[in-house]
Amino acid sequence: MAPEAGGTRIGDYRYWVDERVRFNDLDLLGHVNNIAYVVYVETGRANFLRSIDMFDLGDRRQTVIVRFEIDYRREVQYPADLRVGVRVLAIGNSSFQIGVGIFAGETCVATARNAIVRWDRELHQAVALDDGERAALRSYLVGVSGIRDATLG
Repeated sequence: MAPEAGGTRIGDYRYWVDERVRFNDLDLLGHVNNIAYVVYVETGRANFLRSIDMFDLGDRRQTVIVRFEIDYRREVQYPADLRVGVRVLAIGNSSFQIGVGIFAGETCVATARNAIVRWDRELHQAVALDDGERAALRSYLVGVSGIRDATLG
């Protein structure tokens, strides 16, 4: 079974990115549209992967999102400053899972879980994480319900 995203506390995360609610993030009701949360998750994920040298558009080895889940926990109004936290939930052979938390102040407004596969864009297939990638991911791995290093299905 996959680890739960959880992560509603600031202390659950080890990597952070600052975000700001933009006027164009609003829907007709005046609060942040659901799709804007997806963009905040994407920003956190992309910055995290760049920070551990796993996101370079020129590389043969890429990361591919194969699953995206999000839980909307609280509405957010404009204007607002947000913090996006990222943590590694599980590491497999060619894939890993990250948890992402979006916070307005101390309040968790959304959590997400992404399953990501390491992909060779010339071979068009998944490839094993190398030792350096595995070590970088492991440094952000947090214990989730007793899970430390899990093989993903």
